[in-house]
Amino acid sequence: MKKNILSILAAVLLTVTLAGCSGGPAVTDPADITGETFGDGNISALVPDGWMGFHGTDYFEEYEEGYDPNVIQIAKGAKSEWDLLSTPYVMISYFGPDNPMMEPMKELYEESADIEPVTIGDYTWSGFTGKSIDTPIAILWTGEEGSDQIQVMICLENGDKISLEDADVQAIIASINISK
Repeated sequence: MKKNILSILAAVLLTVTLAGCSGGPAVTDPADITGETFGDGNISALVPDGWMGFHGTDYFEEYEEGYDPNVIQIAKGAKSEWDLLSTPYVMISYFGPDNPMMEPMKELYEESADIEPVTIGDYTWSGFTGKSIDTPIAILWTGEEGSDQIQVMICLENGDKISLEDADVQAIIASINISK
């Protein structure tokens, strides 16, 4: 009997020791994520340490700012705008009452699956996951037509991987602020 108890205690001790040395990522609370706020247009959000923020491209040269004030992109591990092609990122788009958002259609994506509505920060988000040209993505949105609306498109895998459950991704979403 004593031998069995000692064996069980040794196994538990070994398991705890190995788990402590696994080198796996520590679970972090989104509130503990540090960084700087980015965005001097109609929308802003936290850019966590190790990430980089970019303004939306003004494709039609219609904005006096020289960039689209309704879009920001925040890329993990990016050093320049070119890194948006090779790093996972979060793209946040603002739609005002005079420019309503068209609800994203999950049918346009491969392997799409609904996400249960989730409250992160000040907003309750609807959404889905899927693949766009074999790239895993998540699309979230909030707001009603005729009011302020926000869409978040997350490139979940592009070289590195991120997840909706990651504290830094949740911190970005929780920090979204309409500043129009």
